[in-house]
Amino acid sequence: MRSKARSGAILVFLCFAILLTAIGVRGQEPTTMYSITDLGTLGTGSNSIPNWVTNSGDVVGFSETGQTNGFGFPIHHAFRWRNGVMEDLKTLGGDFSGASGANEEGQVLGVANVTGNATSHAFLWDQGSMTDLGTLVGPAGFSFGSLINGQGEVVGYSDSSDGSQHAVAWRNGAIADLGTLGGPNSFGFGINDRGQMTGGSQINNVIDPVVGIPLFHPVLWDKGTIMDLGSGLDGLGAVAFNIDNRTQIVGRFAAPDPNVVRVAHAFLWESGVMHDLGVPADKQDSEALSLNDRGLIVGDSGMGFVETYGPDRALLWRLGDSAGEASAPIDLNTLIPPNSGYQLIQAVDVNDRGEIVVVAFQFSTGNVHAALLTPQSSTSLANAAGALPHVARSLSWNARRLLDYARRTKEGRK
Repeated sequence: MRSKARSGAILVFLCFAILLTAIGVRGQEPTTMYSITDLGTLGTGSNSIPNWVTNSGDVVGFSETGQTNGFGFPIHHAFRWRNGVMEDLKTLGGDFSGASGANEEGQVLGVANVTGNATSHAFLWDQGSMTDLGTLVGPAGFSFGSLINGQGEVVGYSDSSDGSQHAVAWRNGAIADLGTLGGPNSFGFGINDRGQMTGGSQINNVIDPVVGIPLFHPVLWDKGTIMDLGSGLDGLGAVAFNIDNRTQIVGRFAAPDPNVVRVAHAFLWESGVMHDLGVPADKQDSEALSLNDRGLIVGDSGMGFVETYGPDRALLWRLGDSAGEASAPIDLNTLIPPNSGYQLIQAVDVNDRGEIVVVAFQFSTGNVHAALLTPQSSTSLANAAGALPHVARSLSWNARRLLDYARRTKEGRK
């Protein structure tokens, strides 16, 4: 969804020098173990989910607050976690909000209900103030802010005048329609510091009989042009979630499967070629959600039909020196201390220090919390436990509800 190169490049370089032995470089085998920090929740809330981690270690996402709305549903608000403190970023006057990205300048991006809760708009939070970024169709429309880069450029999507949704960019407060590949809908998910954006677009109005909608293709928007990255390795559709400063793009494509018709496979797009990143040996699904500029890719494996896919195991890939070369998917649960009390079910972002933000399932409560994995030397932690069984059936109802909200907004579904 973007690159991590920001204005603090010199500081980041120094951090790399210190961490080089621990996190390695492209072409080296992974030896890193990770400590895990539970970031908690807002107020007396039970669940929280992260979406982003900056190079300086700020984490943003959304958390239950402990309050409920008029229908009895837990209210969740956007948060920024910094130096051990989780801050409530509030809303645009309605009940709910969530943060999806941030930059090194302290700006936070996301979506929030407007007053009256009739719709939600993309917001930009800066120095304690939340600004409504608006929509393509006025106040009654819906918009979502996906990510922001170091120059303050924003990518997302918005309701359009024909009733569909289009990928959009905000620059200097002005919204611009990024268009589609010819189909009705497109979504913007990732942006790097070069202003390149990625996401997905339908190419026509032909309904796919399996998913019930026109198929999506991953897209690269660059200098005013829109580029189709293909139909996926099996021609069944794909979507891109993130892009780095080398124009490497990650996401997922649909692949045939004898059990559930189609499953998700993580991909890396590089120099015009899409590469299958594979799935764990005992799984049938995977997706790549984010990457950094140091050759690390994070995501998850899960279960189910590609359109109803649910994550249950956080994954890590390491890129090699050759184009498209990557390690087999590594279960992050094997790289944390044994008996931690958590199962890592989804890795959503990784910064250039190698810190990873994950959705961590708590065995003791059935809830999910935002958590930060910090690289340690390979000898500083005892060997971690083996891969754990999936836990989807053990999640609390509110945890499943929050995960579903995160996935729907991540994939352009209200």
